Amino acid sequence: MIKSFIHKHPYGAAIIAAVLCTILTAVGAAAAQIADLEDAPAYLIMSATVACSAVIGLLLVARSGHSPAFYGFRRPAAGSLSKVWLFVPLLLLELVPLVLYGPTFKEAASLYAVLALFTILVGLNEELYFRGLVLGFLRKQGPRAAVIGSAVIFGVLHAINALGGSNLWEVLLQIAFAFLAGLVLALLVNITGSLWIGILWHIVHNFISFGSEGALDRTALTVAGIQVLILLVYSVGLWKQGTRE
Repeated sequence: MIKSFIHKHPYGAAIIAAVLCTILTAVGAAAAQIADLEDAPAYLIMSATVACSAVIGLLLVARSGHSPAFYGFRRPAAGSLSKVWLFVPLLLLELVPLVLYGPTFKEAASLYAVLALFTILVGLNEELYFRGLVLGFLRKQGPRAAVIGSAVIFGVLHAINALGGSNLWEVLLQIAFAFLAGLVLALLVNITGSLWIGILWHIVHNFISFGSEGALDRTALTVAGIQVLILLVYSVGLWKQGTRE
């Protein structure tokens, strides 16, 4: 039944998978907020719901009719890791806040241990759904449609969080960041055949973002603007190679 629905309605299947991931992740955040938990217990609650989401995602992979390798759970293609230029911009994205403002890790080590667990699960979960399932479901539509479709879905669902911001330019930059990040990560999956590069970057990005949250909040427009510019140039550079038939 699942296999048949994916085959007949790839866009519908992609949207359902993305919304499912988003809802399951939001449940943990809502539960932690309602319970008014401190940071460490809150991250543990959210980690539990994200882990459940990832398990459900892996079950969808198993029931989809394709192997895990089809969805990117394999080693990067031979020779792709030797192309250093493919990955330098990912490093530059994370150096922007660290170089300009430095890390502001001032909490107890135990909190960062819990935060590390949470970011690992989020990175795995979101890449599994958005660059694994969503991109995989859309692949039959062609590489360009799959890349753009997955990026739009990723951007739209992340834009919902951004719309709560009070500064218009900050909201627009966050939406642009989400779409362009989705575009770049999908292109990298097409080039390398693997999710692991995106998972690793996603983990590092989230940890730095959470760990240096105070500094990033004070200079959100500057940091986000530079990162969006890097992503834009990066996506243009990857486009031809990442959308080959």
